Order: sequence, then C-alpha cells, then structure tokens
Amino acid sequence: MKRIAFALSCLSLLFFSLSFAQQNLLTDIRNVGSYEVKSDGFVLDANQDITINAVAASDRFRGVSTSLWILDKDSREVVWKLKKSPRRTRSRGLADYEEVVQLPKGSYEAYYAAYPEPTERIESFGEFIDFIAGKILSGGRHSREYRDLEFTIHGHGQQVGKEGVDRWQMDLKKGAVLSLSALWDHEYQHQGFVLEKPAEVMMYAIGEGRDDVLYDYGWIVNAKTGARVWEMTETGTQHAGGASKNRFVRETISLPAGQYAAFFVTDDSHSYKEWNASPPYDPAFWGITVWVKDEAMKKFAKTYEYKPTEEKNIIVDLTRMRDDESRSKSFTLNNAMNVHIHAVGEGQNGEMSDYGWIVDASSRRKVWMMRYNETDYAGGDKKNRMVDQVIHMDKGSYIVHFVTDGSHSYQSWNSTPPYEPERWGISLAGADERFDPKDVGAYEERENTSALASIVRVGNDERRRKEFSLSRESDIQIYSVGEGRNGEMYDYGWIEDANTGKTVWEMKYRKTEHAGGAEKNRLFEGTITLPASRYIVFFETDGTHAYDDWNDTPPDDPDGWGITLTLGNGVRR
Repeated sequence: MKRIAFALSCLSLLFFSLSFAQQNLLTDIRNVGSYEVKSDGFVLDANQDITINAVAASDRFRGVSTSLWILDKDSREVVWKLKKSPRRTRSRGLADYEEVVQLPKGSYEAYYAAYPEPTERIESFGEFIDFIAGKILSGGRHSREYRDLEFTIHGHGQQVGKEGVDRWQMDLKKGAVLSLSALWDHEYQHQGFVLEKPAEVMMYAIGEGRDDVLYDYGWIVNAKTGARVWEMTETGTQHAGGASKNRFVRETISLPAGQYAAFFVTDDSHSYKEWNASPPYDPAFWGITVWVKDEAMKKFAKTYEYKPTEEKNIIVDLTRMRDDESRSKSFTLNNAMNVHIHAVGEGQNGEMSDYGWIVDASSRRKVWMMRYNETDYAGGDKKNRMVDQVIHMDKGSYIVHFVTDGSHSYQSWNSTPPYEPERWGISLAGADERFDPKDVGAYEERENTSALASIVRVGNDERRRKEFSLSRESDIQIYSVGEGRNGEMYDYGWIEDANTGKTVWEMKYRKTEHAGGAEKNRLFEGTITLPASRYIVFFETDGTHAYDDWNDTPPDDPDGWGITLTLGNGVRR
C-alpha cells in the first residue's frame, strides 16, 4: 500500500509539473527592495485558472509588510490579493505561498510592495540601530530577505512587463475627460473642462486622509459661479489598500452642460513620488481622473486652460493679509443672491488663528464664520486651511472681517505657504451667472434709528454716556461687547435711573459669553424690563484693547465694541 501511495504521489507531482510546464510565465517580479513597489502585466487569452507563487513575509517577519495584488486593467478593481496562508515557512521570517485562481479573459496588472509596518516595536539599542540602518540603506538587516522576495504567475497568455502596464495606464488617462494623476508631493493641479451636453461622469480619485481630515484630495467647481459640484470628503471615501490613510472614491454623478474645473492638492509626504507607507492598490492613479460614462458623449467634452485666480464679480477683497492685521469691508445687497466665499487662513488643533467672518450690519449678528471643522487643507503646511463655498445671502447690509495673529501670513510665512499665497484672507464674489453689479452697493453707516441708545466703536480710556426715556414699562434688548477676564469686566456698560442715580443693570462677567477672537472679548445679549422713567446708559473702557487699538485678536463684531439698546418685541403697560 505504501508503494502504491508513493507511486500515486509521484504521478500527481508529475502531472502537476507537466501541466505547470505547459503554462506561460505571465508575471515575474523579484528583488523588491524596502520602500519599493514593482509591477508587471499580463493578458489572458481565455477564462482560466492561473497559478500564483510567491515568496513574501510571514507573520514573523517583524517590521516589514509585503503586499501582493492583481488589478483588472480596465475596471481598476482588485481581483486578487495575497492572503497569509503560507504553503511553507522559510527561515528569516519568509514564507512560500502558492494559490490557483480563476480569472476571466482580459488584461491584468500585478503588484508587489514591501514597506515597513506602521508601528515598530524596538526593544533594544541594537534593534534601534538595525531599524535606522534599514531606513538608510533600503534593506538594512533584511537586505538578504529582500533579494529572496518574488511573485510569479503562470497561465495561458502573454506577459507585457512594466512597460506594457505603463502604456495601458497612459491610454486609460488619454481616454478620460481629464486625469490629474501620478501626482507628487506639494502639488496643486487644476484642469478646466467643458461639457457641451449634460452627461454622466465617473469620478475616480485616490488620496490621503486620517483623523477625519483629507490632505491629498480633489474637487470640481462650476467655473462660472465657483460653486463646488463635487468634492472628495473623508467620510465619502473608502480604504484604497495599503496604509489605512490611503483613501479613494469611485462614483458616477450627473453634470449639466457647462464649464467646470477639477482640482487636486497634495501635502508634503506620501505620494506617487515616494510613499512613506504601503501604497494604495492603484498607485499610478494617485489624484483625480474623470471619464464620461457613455463613450459616445466623449466628443462633447473638451478641456481648456483654467485660471483660478481670475475671480469675477468681486464684491469684497480682503486678501494678502499680513501679520497682526484686522481688516473689514462693508457692502449692501440690493437683492438676495448666492455669494461665493473663498477664504484662506491658519488653523490647528480644531481652532482658527487667521480667519474671517461676516456680520449683519443692522443686527450685528454673525451670518457666516470660518470654522476649522468646515475648512479644507489649502496646501503647503498642514495648518493652511481654506473655505471655498457658495452661500445664499438675503437683501441687506453686511460687514466682512478678517483677522490674523502675529505669525505666518502673506509674505511672512514661518512654514510652507499655501498653494495660493496671494489669496490669504477672504474674498466674496457674486455666484449667479446672471450677476448684476448694480445689485451690490456701498454701505453707508447710518445711526440706528430703532435704537433707544447706541454707544459703539469705543476706544481706550473712554467713558461715554447717552440718555433715553421710557413712557411706559418696556422690554429692553441689550447688546454689549466689552473686555473681561478672571471674573472681572474692564470694558463694560451699565444703566442708571437718571432720577435716582441707582444702577438698574450692569454688564457682569458671569452673565457674558465669549464674543469671538481673544477669550477676554465678552458679549452680553439679553432682555431686561424697565419701568417708565428717564435713564442714562454708560460705557467705559480701560487703557488697553479697545476699538481700533487691539492688543489681542478682536471680537467677531469689533464695530459693536460698546453697548446698544433697542425696544423689545413686547411692550409692557
């Protein structure tokens, strides 16, 4: 029986060897170095089983991750990837892998990547030296193992090599409406395109993101209005293979006929030029590529040179902001309209230090604010943040503000500037295609006729007062912006009964809230009830930090520094 079993085993091995010998070598990747990804391509002439053999890292190959996978050339889908189930474990942390996989007729790209693990457990000084040497020498103590790494595929078809893969990818990109791909570090690319007819377009974008923030990402805008029609968001992406920070999105959207521009921005590390961790499954398409879904529609899509800095229909331009600046601009909308806001500033750890906002000139209330969690990466240093959006604004008068701190601003950068440094600040433009400049007028400051009393724009070392009278018991709305810290107010208002001299209301720190900017900027906004009488409202400031002479970041409503009283909605009899 033993002889029969041995004979059957030999026959089986012989049959496998003969079958294997009849197959062609379709992929042959060897000597994959540290921080390296290699590719090969092959064409299958029929549906068939292919034989995959590999030498890759086992679970004991500490500190280095090896990844092997196969892409469908046309769909860019992963059709196979190595699973850690070795046929035989070697020494030095390597293992042999073998698998038979069924693939349909078609063209395929094979990849092998060897990169350090995301975390390294270094337990001794000697291991630390080995690890550093590995970084520097591209192999270090694993150099022998790297020479042993290999990936071969046998089947019935044709091997095209890396050059063939490069040609395939070039042809795919040429067949697209546009492709901003294979991007390197510190890139800011844009491409305009026109759709002469409405079309369904396929978006394919691969980038980098972590901790709910994207650092290499793309978006598309309506070139005439500036409105974003599509964007790559962290929540809208999926893992793109390799390192967890590799993110991708693949979706089809419908666009009307019109003029558009696609953008893609990358930060200072981890890109097609040099991956600092395992690359994505489709590394050559790092960036954004757009195809029309219906190939017959391709003739109605054309590209053109897009110049993003040539903003049209400008309403407000507070750009090229320098250190320690606080600028504002007022305007009036004679009709409601959509407004394109473009703002570039500085923010870190969830907080903005160079930022803009808009207030209603009549109510002093904030209608828009540049908040960190609503900004995108603006290129250069990661603290460069931007907003590029369209909002609807009602008829009325508004004041636009932008403020900077003492470092990192236009022409005075303390780290890498953004990709559009001259736009540091905020600009507003009409976003409607039928924008009429006559719908925007200058804002003329008028005395608030609805106010009982208004003392605003109060400077340092001032004590100002105004009188008002009530013929009946009334609700009084108080809006007051001043300075306070550590439970005490230093710039504040109060109301006295003119007949008795008694204080009937005072701006107490515990009743205020943060007014934006420096924490010492305090705001009271509330309603009190006063009987019929004659009153005097006061506002007093100390010698520092007041209107037009701030020693720290001003409040969101610097023009409101002081106090304003208006009648409430209800009048008590």
